[in-house]
Amino acid sequence: MSKNKRLAIIGTGFSNKDPGVPAPIAKVAAAGFAPELVETRLSVFPGTPYERGLCALGYVEAGIRAQDEGHDGVFINTFGDYGIDELKSALRIPVVGAGEAAMALATTLGRRFAIVTIWPTQLNFIFDERIRGCGMTAKCAGVFNVMSGEEMTRRGTADDPVAQMREGQAAMIARIVDAATLAVREHGADTVVLGCTCMAPIGHLVAARLTVPVVEPMTAGYKVLETQVALSLSQSMAAYPPATADKLALARNLVAGAALPAVQAEDCEVCEVAAAAE
Repeated sequence: MSKNKRLAIIGTGFSNKDPGVPAPIAKVAAAGFAPELVETRLSVFPGTPYERGLCALGYVEAGIRAQDEGHDGVFINTFGDYGIDELKSALRIPVVGAGEAAMALATTLGRRFAIVTIWPTQLNFIFDERIRGCGMTAKCAGVFNVMSGEEMTRRGTADDPVAQMREGQAAMIARIVDAATLAVREHGADTVVLGCTCMAPIGHLVAARLTVPVVEPMTAGYKVLETQVALSLSQSMAAYPPATADKLALARNLVAGAALPAVQAEDCEVCEVAAAAE
């Protein structure tokens, strides 16, 4: 009997306090696949571009660890796809990000999609990078934000808007639907992509109130990874040249806080080639 394919899930889509595989993924996992949560050892909220870089380092180390532990694929369970290009270069097992997968799926359902997110405009640098990085600028009608910057300061309080969303409170669902309706009626969107995997619990509620397809990135991205593993597909080494073993060790040691080896600065290989040709 063949063993289940082990798929590493990096990020719960909610918070580090949520144990185990997210319920939306467990619900859609196909027979023959075993999704497993691989927690990051460096956890940083990507509130600024600098903090996003730190967050990406944590995801890269977790992905390397997942491959070391025998997983058959890695799913980056966040719309920001933190560290995705680095992981595609570091790993030989397939790597799928929730953001890239959700947007790609949306382009098969319509001609222009809108990203509707619970997060405020201060975090739109994350969406802007993903839209550009995935080549989706011409296909995206825009990013539509539900929560204000002031509301973001209420995170963790009794008036937490994200908690209200997860609980399915009618007022918050209505705000998300209103943002999506605006995108469709006034900005030419024919498909809606939810802009955070934390929105997974209410995706069906939003979809039931709209007349256009709604792509929920947590489950959409996970199912793309299942498909790639089932078809024995992985990222192209021509697009993502593989990293060397010693460089993978640097990421492990850096996150673990281990002493890094003393190394001399490496010469630029491009400059060396150019000098040799002169």
